Amino acid sequence: MKKQQIIEAKIAKRKAAQNVIPKDIHLFEHELEKNIARSYVLELNNIYLFNGFLLNLSDFKNYNFYTHTHLISKKRTVFNFGKIILSNLLFKTTEIESAIFATDNWSEGYFHWFSDVVPRVLIAQKISGFQENTKLLLSKKLEMVDFASETAEKLNQKISYYEENKVYKIKKLILPSHIASSGNYDRELMQEARKLLTKKSISQAEKKIYISRQKSRFRKINNEQEVQKLLKKYNYEIHYFEEYNFKKQIELMQQTSFLIGLHGAGLTNMLFMNPNTKILEIRNQEDKHNNCYFSLASDLDIDYYYLLSKGNSSETHTVNVEVDTEKLEQIIIEMEK
Repeated sequence: MKKQQIIEAKIAKRKAAQNVIPKDIHLFEHELEKNIARSYVLELNNIYLFNGFLLNLSDFKNYNFYTHTHLISKKRTVFNFGKIILSNLLFKTTEIESAIFATDNWSEGYFHWFSDVVPRVLIAQKISGFQENTKLLLSKKLEMVDFASETAEKLNQKISYYEENKVYKIKKLILPSHIASSGNYDRELMQEARKLLTKKSISQAEKKIYISRQKSRFRKINNEQEVQKLLKKYNYEIHYFEEYNFKKQIELMQQTSFLIGLHGAGLTNMLFMNPNTKILEIRNQEDKHNNCYFSLASDLDIDYYYLLSKGNSSETHTVNVEVDTEKLEQIIIEMEK
């Protein structure tokens, strides 16, 4: 095994929310400085892949730390080794000459793809001796997802899809570390990703965009019609991003100067906005932990505003909220000063 260190450990320093008030400081103060561990890449030989797990038969070592965000039971790990050994004895294992593995069990989500996978691919490409024909291994579930294939194309990265319940032997594997804990980032890598994915900056970014979640399965605004009426008063366009392909989302965000949305994957698209633009995140007032968009905005040099809203649950991923439109209007006016 060979290890190449790519990025030194550092302390990420975030700028405060533009409209933070004293009683809300506790929501953000633990995020203003974060330790970001060093980033490195392992170069491994003769590694087996089975259902997203990587294992080495020569020393019975697993790489669950790199492929999953939660602990894997010993029972599951033993099963994986058994499956690979049995496959080697009874079947012909599919061989792959050279590949990158940069995903985990969250990577199929839009936010995690851009915040976790893309930076890992970037550091994998930085190792000495990297070959352009080295393919990125992705689950076949991602084959029909346009943001995965189009991102890889923009990064000049070829893809190879692996199937479930099939064993693969990778002769040379490039395995990048996780860049940071979920919701944290390496500032330089995220800015590099923006540059590569957008290719060019649109100087006349003047659109005001509201991302609606009313067509989503969960996490909605109860008084959505009232909110939309107010936003239209201030010339905000209403958009439903689940109806758009990836290319359209990038083009739209490059033209956007002000972005408003309820906490959700749509806000990940700030990655395609210019520096010195502004976003407003509508947040569940019961949520004191999910600051991923606050941190991302800071790393992308975007001004971050927030609006706390009363929800019907403390569970941010499923909560529906009621927006105080008077407070929303106050923030919109403040953003435009």
